[in-house]
Amino acid sequence: MEAPKILIVDDEPALQMALKMALKNEGYQLHFADNGHKGLEMFHAEKPELVFLDLKMPVMDGYQFLQSLELSPDSPFTIIVITGHGIDREIEKCYTMGIDFFLKKPLSMVEICCVARRCIEIKRLKAERERLIENLRQANETINYLKTFLVICSSCKRVRDEEENWHDLDAYIRTHTKTEFSHGICPDCIEILYPDILAVIGRKKK
Repeated sequence: MEAPKILIVDDEPALQMALKMALKNEGYQLHFADNGHKGLEMFHAEKPELVFLDLKMPVMDGYQFLQSLELSPDSPFTIIVITGHGIDREIEKCYTMGIDFFLKKPLSMVEICCVARRCIEIKRLKAERERLIENLRQANETINYLKTFLVICSSCKRVRDEEENWHDLDAYIRTHTKTEFSHGICPDCIEILYPDILAVIGRKKK
């Protein structure tokens, strides 16, 4: 699995360096931007799983950055706002805009690492759960599809699909399910096609 990408959008070089030092040994791919506009461009280019975002920045501040993303509970990434100017009104506004966490400076680097790890883990588990749900949905559709009436040629045993095309039975089942095939031969066919072999097997059993 690819190493998680983290985007840090903050105009303070000291904070960028501190976050880099804290997260460098965690195996993340780190990307940095010093204003919201650059951060937005990098966000769309890199598609990070986690964003550390400052609110007070030149060119485009953190609020404008958040408005551009149009966050929702289903977003495949986490936004953590970091600021030294946080008051209750700002905190409430950020959460209303859809952020996941709000951290005030000065920061604990241990907390940063723990929160980053936890946020990425939660999003990945949620994505895996959604993938499994989708697989189950598709499997259920397949089962329901195979329960419908199938037209099989009485001579060659090929199957006709809904578009009036004919397919070998094993190819049809492979297309509509995840079933794999192995070939063998039943006793009745052995008796008809290979009587000599059957006779040899019978003698060996005696």
